[in-house]
Amino acid sequence: MRRHIAFFNFPAVGHINPTIAVVEELVRRGHRVTCTGTEHFAPIVKAAGAEPVTYDSVFGDFYRAPLTPGEFAGEGLRSLEEATSLVAQVGPFYEENRPDLIVHDFMAWGARFFAAAHDVPVIRTYPVFAANEHFSIREKFPVAELTDPRMVEAVRGLAAALPRFGLPADPMGFLAHIERRALVFLPREFQYAGETFDERFVFTGPCIAERPYQGTWQPASPDRPVLLISLGTSARGWPEFFTMAIKAFGDSEWDVLITVGDHTDPAGLGPLPANVDVRRYAPQLDVLRHAQLFISHGGMNSTMESLDNGVPMVLVPPTNETRANALRVAELGLGSVLAKEDVSVESLREAAERVTGDPSVGERVRAMRERMRSVDGPAVAADAVEAYLAGLD
Repeated sequence: MRRHIAFFNFPAVGHINPTIAVVEELVRRGHRVTCTGTEHFAPIVKAAGAEPVTYDSVFGDFYRAPLTPGEFAGEGLRSLEEATSLVAQVGPFYEENRPDLIVHDFMAWGARFFAAAHDVPVIRTYPVFAANEHFSIREKFPVAELTDPRMVEAVRGLAAALPRFGLPADPMGFLAHIERRALVFLPREFQYAGETFDERFVFTGPCIAERPYQGTWQPASPDRPVLLISLGTSARGWPEFFTMAIKAFGDSEWDVLITVGDHTDPAGLGPLPANVDVRRYAPQLDVLRHAQLFISHGGMNSTMESLDNGVPMVLVPPTNETRANALRVAELGLGSVLAKEDVSVESLREAAERVTGDPSVGERVRAMRERMRSVDGPAVAADAVEAYLAGLD
């Protein structure tokens, strides 16, 4: 039976990319799929065969991670404003085009507001570590103190907003609520406390869609190892890292590709060694198919893509969330972690040599890759969506 399934996304690359392959699979099965998002993501949604429902986000074209504790403390207020603004802008469309189901990112509070007010069932998605009664990434790696005045203001604002959508004025209950079904875009083996997650949580593994709109990439030489270095799409505020990386691996045995994003000017990094290529962006999936090592900020999207391609990592996490990812990589023996304050030309070289020189790391990465690729993530996710809908009939 053809259903209308509405994806309510959080406007960030690392949150939207993992859903695209699932959207494609649901469209292939004949469902009508709509996706909220900014104009920035509309072409990706259209290419997946779905209908974009655009809005102007509080976060601009797409979310860029905060850098300072003060910025993190203000995220609650921005997330609340994003949620209420989202409902105001897309609510009329969905009132006329009522979905049978809303599939929403765990950070898309607006989806829960609209669903509660209009009695629409929901499934939650986690492109990061999932949370249950036994584990919460926000408790293990808090991003801001609850006593911070901006956090207090955000909690009060949430308490005031919830009754407007027919929800109890219980902000902490709202934040801790667990849905009857969740899709987790990780392998269970990578999840902290994975054994404590019950049948409410479907671990699909990474759902990675091809991105032909990004173009293609080939290594300069088939005989030299490829090193990819990136701090993610939202990288800002640390151009010195790229300078150190160039010094660490310039004129080495590596062919080095560095992507710097929008906030660092490649021309400002000076003359480059012949083996170093610096760009704002590159087709990461294509590059990882050729890479022997990935030096990364540790975003979950990049981490899953690296493991899916069997590439070990050196992770330099700038935030508590990416630190959680990086420490899990280290715990599982899939790579190494460098604290930001410990990064230097020498430490980058040493970490790269340590990871690539340890055969056991390569073996564990390959085993994880085989485990992940043994599961058709998009099909598992679509099956879970259809089964949930069938159970509602």
